[in-house]
Amino acid sequence: MKRDIKKEFKEIVRVAAPVEKVWMSGYLEANIDEDLNPAGVTNPLTSSDTSDSIPKEKNTSNEKYLSMVGSLAGEGNSTKEISQNDNGNQASQSNVAVMEPPPVTRVSSIPKTIGIVFGTETGNSKKIAGSLSQKLKSLGIKSKVSSTTQYKVKDLSKEEALVCIVSTHGDGEPPEAARKFYNDLKDSKEQLNHLNFAVLALGDTSYPLFCQTGKDIDAFLQKLGANRIIPTGLCDVDYEEVAEEWMANLLQVLQSGISSGGNGSGNISHVVQTASPVLADSQDSNVIKSSAPKSKKLLAGRIRSNISLTDSRASKEIRHIEIESDDAIPYQPGDSVGLFPKNDSKTVNAILKTLRLDPTDSLIWRDQEFPAKSLFQEKVSIRYLSERFLNSYENLTRKKLTKERLDLVDLLAEYPPHESIDKQSIIQLLEPLPPRYYSIASSPEAHGTNEVHITVADVEIDAARRSYRGLCTGNLFEMEEGTEVEFRIQKNDNFRLPDANADIIMIGPGTGIAPFRSFLYERDALGHTGKNWLFFGNRNFSYDFLYHAEFLELFDSGALSQINTAFSRDSDKKVYVQDKLWEKREELIKWIENGAIIYVCGSKDPMSKDVDEMLVSIFHDKWKNGKIEARKYLDSLAESGRYKKDVY
Repeated sequence: MKRDIKKEFKEIVRVAAPVEKVWMSGYLEANIDEDLNPAGVTNPLTSSDTSDSIPKEKNTSNEKYLSMVGSLAGEGNSTKEISQNDNGNQASQSNVAVMEPPPVTRVSSIPKTIGIVFGTETGNSKKIAGSLSQKLKSLGIKSKVSSTTQYKVKDLSKEEALVCIVSTHGDGEPPEAARKFYNDLKDSKEQLNHLNFAVLALGDTSYPLFCQTGKDIDAFLQKLGANRIIPTGLCDVDYEEVAEEWMANLLQVLQSGISSGGNGSGNISHVVQTASPVLADSQDSNVIKSSAPKSKKLLAGRIRSNISLTDSRASKEIRHIEIESDDAIPYQPGDSVGLFPKNDSKTVNAILKTLRLDPTDSLIWRDQEFPAKSLFQEKVSIRYLSERFLNSYENLTRKKLTKERLDLVDLLAEYPPHESIDKQSIIQLLEPLPPRYYSIASSPEAHGTNEVHITVADVEIDAARRSYRGLCTGNLFEMEEGTEVEFRIQKNDNFRLPDANADIIMIGPGTGIAPFRSFLYERDALGHTGKNWLFFGNRNFSYDFLYHAEFLELFDSGALSQINTAFSRDSDKKVYVQDKLWEKREELIKWIENGAIIYVCGSKDPMSKDVDEMLVSIFHDKWKNGKIEARKYLDSLAESGRYKKDVY
């Protein structure tokens, strides 16, 4: 019986692992080019001119090989229609890229040195950068790894190839450490036609502007004339698999060499486009994502304790909440807990009534099907709507909206859509309800691995039509013991404890105290010998000195070497933690000169910025070296891992 080689090969491709597909593609191309390519036969996947036709006289063996490579490409040059939104959800799964392969030019050279720049909030981008550097080294390719705080955009003119690995923070913003790099690149006018680049973006599909910083940097570089080596990779929370696939694609191209077309389109080896289990962003064929389902490692738990840390006379309530789980919780001091809020049932019912929807009606959002009640209560944001949504709603309904940030229930009541507008069109505009993250206040060594503690402050929001409690805060404050919750752990490798004998200085006003409670208990349980100095601040000593009794016990036991507090409303003149830093500046300098590591946690603006400025003033006062040099010294502490911030 005659074998159907093409059919057999398709089945092999279907079950092959990503790396195996890359190898098969390269192997087949090599066989076509070196052994089976008679004169006059052009490989449509490797020719510099894809419009060239294959002569009528063909070698049948060659046809089979070309067909096999076509299988890796998704049946020749055809594309698959897959609906995918900006947050990584797709209507169907596929192991081929959803894009027409761009014109492919014969590769010509391998870069001598590759610059790797990372911008990170929690350390994941830095970890990937280090991994990529090692992989390049194993191939004999030199690389230089720099953080975005170190790297100067003007130095791009000296680079032959650049890889940028960057996360997105908050509402599509760059990490604090990458902000200057981002802005300088955005404002740059220098042409970079000589530069080959690749971008790996990290983000969270729970947020509307998924991986926006990476997408922006890709666009900035292309606008300056740089040549994209491979499409931008988009990584969700569980980034490891996608990052590995993307790096494998990059290494495959680099081994072959890069051809700089100078047009910014990025002439790349076809194996990147067609042999990898990735999907294109439907809005941009120059970005790719993994087709693998995202687990995001949700954990099941229940409320074990929910108690107030503040006096009833305090200006705001702050609670200590403990979550226990039957399973071990994989966390370290410095990590955060992500919790998923739910919208108010009464408000959701009002929205359903306005839209004339039954709670069980089936709705499609982000290519997934949900009952109407579940969608509006658990999946989409309905309060304090974003300007993006309001602009889109205005365009859809042709109604001129107020400039206020309305809630959905008010928007629908005051600016109802015309009956001719499909409700699904409105549903598709809604943005996801993101998780809220809280610094972990417990220690796995001291409290065990089956529970996590968080410190939560009450939040009041003044919206256009009403005031209300923060969504997740409101959920948490009302939870009784035994209430079941789903959560996940967000790792933060940038905010880790140092060696056992290292001294640390902790600056954590308000709920910023949470990770330092974790640090102190962990160091005490492990028997660390390094000294621990805590700066804490709040409004009133009597009303909101969080964990007061615990810190006194830790101080008495020697686990806490020194504590300085600032209670801003206990005196005529408001005193903050940065003022206490100034008071203790001489001793602080001695600790720093002896190698102490400084940690800051709490509000980004203004607290962390005020602390920055005070430290610069302290260094300037000590060494009389000018504010610019003092700031450089602070930057050097951050670069060497001795000034760490977890701010929000």
